[in-house]
Amino acid sequence: MTTGSVLHRATRKALVVGATASVIGAGAMCVEYAANWRADSAPLDANAVSATSIGSSLDAQHQRTRALAGEIDQVALQMADLRSALQAANGAMAAQSDSASTVQDQLEAAQTKLAAMQGQLKAAQARLAQLNAAAAKQAALNASSTRTIVKKAVTTTGASGAGGSGEHDD
Repeated sequence: MTTGSVLHRATRKALVVGATASVIGAGAMCVEYAANWRADSAPLDANAVSATSIGSSLDAQHQRTRALAGEIDQVALQMADLRSALQAANGAMAAQSDSASTVQDQLEAAQTKLAAMQGQLKAAQARLAQLNAAAAKQAALNASSTRTIVKKAVTTTGASGAGGSGEHDD
C-alpha cells in the first residue's frame, strides 16, 4: 500500500468521524431546543398535590366506605324484616285460604239446605192452595146445603101453616 492510499484512508476516516460527531452534536442541540420549547409552552402546576391532601382524601374515602357499609347493613336488616313479614303474610294468607274454603263449604251446604227448604215451601204452598180450594169448595157446598135445608124447612113450615122464623136447629 502506498502512502497516498493510507493518507486517503485516514482522511476518509477522519471525515466520517467528524460527520458522525457533528450529527450527534446537532441531534443533542435539537433535543435541548425541543425540551426548552416544551418547557416554555407548558404551564407549571401551581397547586401540586401534597401528601397531606392525599392522606385526607384517603381518610374521607374510608369514612365514605364505612358509611356506605353501614347503609348496606341497614338495608340488609330491612330486607330481613321484609322477608319475615312476607313469610308471616304468606302464613296468614294460607290460614285465611283454609278459612275461606271452610266458609265456602258451609255456604254450599247452606245453599243446598235453602234449595230443599224452598222446595218444601213450594210444596207447602201448593198443599195450602189445595186445602184453600177444598175449603172454598166445602164452604160453597155447605152454603148450598144450608140454603137447600132452609128452603125445605121454609117450604115445609109454610105448608103446615106454622109460622116460624125459618130457622132450624140442627
